[in-house]
Amino acid sequence: MEYFSYICSVKWINYIWFAILLLVLSSCDSLSRDGARLQKTLHVQQQRAESLLLHVIEALDTHNFDSLVHYTHTEDDVMLYVYRGQQLVYWTDSWLTSPRYPLRNVYDVWQFAYWGNAWGICKRVRAGDVQILAVIPIKYNYQVTSENLHNTFILPFKGNEQWHLSLRQDHTGANYPIYSYTGEYLFSVVASANIAPHNKVRIENFSYQAILASEKHDYVTRNKIYVYYGFAVLVVGALLVFALVRIIKRRGVQRLSLAGRLQLVLTPVMMVVLVSIFLLSVIHIREVFVARQRDNLQEKAKYIQQALQNMYYWDLGLSQANSNALNIDLRDISFVFETDIHVYDLNGQLLGSSTPQIFDYGIVSHSIAPEAFFTDDPTLVQYEQIGDVRYLSAYTEFVNGSFTRIGYIAVPSFISQSEMNADVEEFVMRILPLYIILLLLSILVVWLFARGVSAPLRAITLQLKNYRLGGKSKHISYAYHDEVGDLLRHYNLMMDALSESIDKLARSERESAWRTMARQVAHEINNPLTAMKLTLQQLQRRKGSEQFDDYFDRSTKLLIEQIDNLGTIATSFSSFVKMPDVKPVAMDIAAKLSTFITLLKNNSSNIPIRYIGPESGKIVMADAEQIIQVFTNIARNAIQAMNGQENGDLIIILKAVLNDQRTALGLSEDAEWVEISFSDNGPGIPKDIQDKVFIPNFTTKNTGAGLGLAISKNIVEGSGGKITFRSSEKGTIFFVYLRKK
Repeated sequence: MEYFSYICSVKWINYIWFAILLLVLSSCDSLSRDGARLQKTLHVQQQRAESLLLHVIEALDTHNFDSLVHYTHTEDDVMLYVYRGQQLVYWTDSWLTSPRYPLRNVYDVWQFAYWGNAWGICKRVRAGDVQILAVIPIKYNYQVTSENLHNTFILPFKGNEQWHLSLRQDHTGANYPIYSYTGEYLFSVVASANIAPHNKVRIENFSYQAILASEKHDYVTRNKIYVYYGFAVLVVGALLVFALVRIIKRRGVQRLSLAGRLQLVLTPVMMVVLVSIFLLSVIHIREVFVARQRDNLQEKAKYIQQALQNMYYWDLGLSQANSNALNIDLRDISFVFETDIHVYDLNGQLLGSSTPQIFDYGIVSHSIAPEAFFTDDPTLVQYEQIGDVRYLSAYTEFVNGSFTRIGYIAVPSFISQSEMNADVEEFVMRILPLYIILLLLSILVVWLFARGVSAPLRAITLQLKNYRLGGKSKHISYAYHDEVGDLLRHYNLMMDALSESIDKLARSERESAWRTMARQVAHEINNPLTAMKLTLQQLQRRKGSEQFDDYFDRSTKLLIEQIDNLGTIATSFSSFVKMPDVKPVAMDIAAKLSTFITLLKNNSSNIPIRYIGPESGKIVMADAEQIIQVFTNIARNAIQAMNGQENGDLIIILKAVLNDQRTALGLSEDAEWVEISFSDNGPGIPKDIQDKVFIPNFTTKNTGAGLGLAISKNIVEGSGGKITFRSSEKGTIFFVYLRKK
């Protein structure tokens, strides 16, 4: 008890109880819901029938009965029967077993009615001596049930197949009353299956066995077809899954390659084309079979007409009096031609049949099909339907020896449907494997085509990806003279022109560089030469004076300094012009740096130099000979920047680069790195010239060619490293990054 109380106290459990209660209430109310829907649909049908009755009355007021022909099959779910006196003169459908004479108990209001093969409602309208009966069938009531005859609701009343129609007047219990749109009670709907079992009928003749007996199927053939269909569906499904995976992997159709997009477009197109051709082939087979059946049935109807004409050569008319004899004659003829035969009188009512049981059990109406009766065509072949079976019927005139029409002949053919299905299945079984092979071949062709179209573009992409300025470009060969061939030919011409332009540009750049170098060399040499010239001129003028010896000594010292300066300039330019190839090797950068700092301290005692880092054990890839030049250039620039500064300080640090710093520094993440920093507290590099530090021939000093840092950048980058700096008013820090072995 406590456990039950706990369960009921849980909030979500209460929601479940509430949902179960709603489900029970909805199931209990299904009869009311479905009954209301049935009544709503019935009101719509009543209004359609009322409108049709008005049109028919108007037509009868102004014309004769022939004007009603165009109302035949105007409304498939509303049937009209027109009586003049006691004779049926017009009807719109022949599947309902309508009475030959007007119903006496039918009044001018809608009421429930029962026929031999259906329940429904009807209404009678009078117009002079003419009575018009409108019928709305609701549910079939075949006395014989089979795979093709089902006692279900008629469209558009399709609903619960277990509904039972009743005329009970009480509205209690499980009954749901149905009213007309004007409020009259019609019938009740009972949610039960209390339908009396139907009688069985056995027909020993030909055509109607297709309706009454179970159809025999070639399950072996059908199973083969299902296997082929299943394989085709499997292939299509696999293709769809593969395409979906590629799209998801590429994060959209836009990211697919050209070959992928071509495959994605062309494969469905090819599949649609093949499926369309297959369906058109099946439709063509059906049409050919139907045309052949029509021709055969029409030819058979002519032979039957001739046989009946010979048998009733002298008869001037047919009546119900000789219907029994006519049935015997029709049965004999039916065995000859292996088909059923029906004969109707001049009023369109049944006189005789080779299978009268069909009419006795209410499966088919006693009235001839209205199309055959009211048409001017003496021979008519049309499709008709009983239950779920569609069949062909041929109609022709029944004439005597003088070719006077004494009735109508109907010849149904039910074998057409089964034979057509057999032919179609046989065709499908033979042609479907071929189409599956074509489907697979089309997929392969689409794949090869897409790859072939995109191959030249992939070649162009690869060439452009691997192309380097100054390098040799390879021509892409293509055998076809199409649009792609034109593209590749122009690409080859473009690459040739580009290579020629690069060569011209390189020559122009070399010439410009040499001109610039010449001007720089002339400028750098001209300054010392000018000083030397002036010194020599002053020396000449002081020749013979008392101060000549003293001035000679000073002039000589100055000339030697200028000559040394010229030598330095020449060496700098020579080093830059040579730009020797950098040959990185494994070296201990810590030991190399320690040795360099020791030498640097001995030659620069006025500036304190500090080193932070290991003395050895840091192996990197660098040019062992040229890396010292890099350190020298950076350190010399730092010392010169702090020259004359009382508190100058140079700090050199060697340390490893952390993994999380490599991305921020723009270094490759597939290797380890070391950092050598040169930090000074000089005045710093002005911001307006920081972007020119590594440009050749740029200098802020009175002496020098401005090539030191340019050469250093070339050496570091040639070793696979990186050089950069950070400067402010408080000093400058140069960073050299080298790759560890």
